[in-house]
Amino acid sequence: MDSLSVQVYAFAVTILAGASAGVMFDVYRLLRGFLRPATGSTAVMDLFFWFVLAPLLTMYLLLANWGELRFYVLIGVVLGLAFYYLVFSCLFIGLLLWLLDILGKVVSGVCQIIITVVAWPISLIQDIGLGFRARRRGRRGRIKFLPVLRWKGLMLPGFRRR
Repeated sequence: MDSLSVQVYAFAVTILAGASAGVMFDVYRLLRGFLRPATGSTAVMDLFFWFVLAPLLTMYLLLANWGELRFYVLIGVVLGLAFYYLVFSCLFIGLLLWLLDILGKVVSGVCQIIITVVAWPISLIQDIGLGFRARRRGRRGRIKFLPVLRWKGLMLPGFRRR
């Protein structure tokens, strides 16, 4: 028979295992909410979820009491899951949604900077007049590229171009 401290440690680890399962299920639930998979992909995602969760719970079980599956292990996992859902689930989902929003804004900003850095020189070259048009001399003549000058001129507030 194990001492009381070993039993309390094993029960605490099983409660932690239940809370970890709750965290993983909330992440999975948010992922399914964003992706909205069809029936076939939902089955595949469910299998993947359990393929990830089963080794995690096995690791906790091995850590807690050398893999012995007893009734108090089931009680500890259920209590940890219930405690997580009652206390932390709403906070964790809110935190994940906030982090995804921040990540989306950062990715959008980086993409906007990249597009601006790439598009600005092209726009400047076109505005300066370095665009080209092709003109053919005769029927079988060579194609000659002529510059297209597209200066817009200075637009002052009180003056209009006629």
